[in-house]
Amino acid sequence: MGEILIGLALIALGLVIYFQSTDFPALNEVHLDAGSFPQLVAVLLILLSLLLIIKKGLELLRSKSTGPRPSASEKFREFYVEYRLVILTLAVFLLYIFSMQFIGFVVSTIIFIIFTGLLVGSRAKKDIIVITIVSVAITLGTYFFFENVLNVRFPSGIFF
Repeated sequence: MGEILIGLALIALGLVIYFQSTDFPALNEVHLDAGSFPQLVAVLLILLSLLLIIKKGLELLRSKSTGPRPSASEKFREFYVEYRLVILTLAVFLLYIFSMQFIGFVVSTIIFIIFTGLLVGSRAKKDIIVITIVSVAITLGTYFFFENVLNVRFPSGIFF
């Protein structure tokens, strides 16, 4: 049932993208204007969402006639077991967004990449060292490039 709701939400998002991209300025010299690519992506999103809804609807109709129905707590437990990694990653991401305002982009991004790497990947000592080095290098590289070359300001908290 959740996939059907996601499909409906994606159809709504596709419609919003499609109609918002019709307001982009058009050039007279070319057949494709600035809104052509977003409209193409929106149409593909709508079509794929319709396929998802049809597929899950047929599965739901077939499953109604078979066996006893699980209780709500069993459904929740199955949902958590199946999507545990997604839920934890989303929680870490929301914590990252919240903490960026207080401790700054650099520190919060390094911590976020390390925690996400440990959550998703291996926890061997060698891998932890690699994840830490990569997170520091990527974060500092991104920070200095955007700050010095593109002149984009990042949130600065109490640390950096």
